[in-house]
Amino acid sequence: MHTPTKLRREAKIELDKTVVGIELTLISIIQGLALAVLAGVSVQPMLHLEWETWPYIFTGLLVILIFWSRSLIHTLSFIGWPLEFGHTFGYFGATLIEAAALTQVSDPQAWFALNACYAVAVWGLYAWDLRVVQRQSHDFGTPEERLLYEDIVRDQRENIVLLMPLAIAFQGASWWLVHRYPAAMLQGRCHLVLIGLTVVFSLYYLHGGVRLLQRRREWILARQTQERREG
Repeated sequence: MHTPTKLRREAKIELDKTVVGIELTLISIIQGLALAVLAGVSVQPMLHLEWETWPYIFTGLLVILIFWSRSLIHTLSFIGWPLEFGHTFGYFGATLIEAAALTQVSDPQAWFALNACYAVAVWGLYAWDLRVVQRQSHDFGTPEERLLYEDIVRDQRENIVLLMPLAIAFQGASWWLVHRYPAAMLQGRCHLVLIGLTVVFSLYYLHGGVRLLQRRREWILARQTQERREG
């Protein structure tokens, strides 16, 4: 006969699966919408061979892939019951700014301004998610789960303290340069250097997400195995 504790644990596992399903569906939908926005604004620049916009289009695609992959990793690593509305609402807010930025592939000044705002939104998401993880620390009990927890916290703090502030500073400085020196930046095409550096950072960050999932996959598998055993 099932004890109340065991029944509660089984119910928690089922609710975790439901929340993960909701998160994965949400991520796919909102980033699919962002991709549709990017595709819509990319048609004319590509047909008319406006090659100066192509790095912005490519960067926009990288931004979408980064958001999707990082969100997926977060979901598999620590998202569960109860559903965290602040985290979920943050996805909507960040995607709104992301989509707005993607419409500006032909306007470097607006692009960098909106992407600075987007970086601020992502920074806020990382800070919020760190609180979520720390509140759930008691759920990481086995040695493998503790390793996963420590890796999650380390990555969140690296993004909060270093990577996102750097992204905000770079996008903000890029906006200021284009705004302050429009002739040199636009007519002289110096803005291509800025978007080129953005491409390099985006590729580095996307690759970092791939390595992050590779590092965590055994720990995530061990956690899921432990939950099934307890259920």
